[in-house]
Amino acid sequence: MRHTETDATVVLAMKRHRHQSGQAVIEYAFLMVLLATVAIAVIIMAGSQLSSLYSDVSYEFTHLTDSATLAPDGVTTVAPGDSPAASCPAGQTLQLTGHKWKCK
Repeated sequence: MRHTETDATVVLAMKRHRHQSGQAVIEYAFLMVLLATVAIAVIIMAGSQLSSLYSDVSYEFTHLTDSATLAPDGVTTVAPGDSPAASCPAGQTLQLTGHKWKCK
């Protein structure tokens, strides 16, 4: 009879271990879903800023050797040492950032 009690105890311990293992997998899945949700929310909220930054960096890499700069209108080029004739809205000033003039 002693042997049967030991076997029953081992079986119960194994069942508890399986339940805890399943619980760990569920917790891991929950954390992954939570992290994915947070990452998507951050990308959505900062999307336009990231797009603008990517555009600026891409432009700079493609125009590394250019001596001219790009006016705020995005079409006109400005010779070195000159400033563009374009004006900025009230409260903003014209600033040269890399190869582009921007109103900030």
